[in-house]
Amino acid sequence: PVNNNQTSTRQSLVKKLLLNEKITDQKQLVDILEKKFNIKTNQAAISRDLHRLKVVKKKRDKELIYELPTKDVTFEILKLGILGIELNEVMILINTYPGLAPFIGDQIDKLDDSNIMGCIAGENVVFITPKTIKNISKTYKELCIKLHYKK
Repeated sequence: PVNNNQTSTRQSLVKKLLLNEKITDQKQLVDILEKKFNIKTNQAAISRDLHRLKVVKKKRDKELIYELPTKDVTFEILKLGILGIELNEVMILINTYPGLAPFIGDQIDKLDDSNIMGCIAGENVVFITPKTIKNISKTYKELCIKLHYKK
């Protein structure tokens, strides 16, 4: 017979482990649960837990790891919607998929970044003017990080 309390405890520990550690396979979860938490389980139970928790495998640092489903829709839109971020001597330009520039412009405004004077969003481009052009490279790098953009 299945003990729902044990299942619930195991699932909450699995969630915690997925958030805090790089888990690449189910056997690793079985081993950690036994060693760290003295919970004896098997791969079949872990497989059911992962299914119930809607866990997915995503490529991170050239390997597949288990991750909990992403609930931060803004993060996903930023990650997928930005096609490129460029800069010249005076301005930063963000290319987006059609229709996403206004959303991304709003997100930039919400950053309340003291290095940014303002931004103008069209259909698929956001123009950003820094307060000073002296640190435009630094502003560009920080903006890439804040918008979760990786070249």
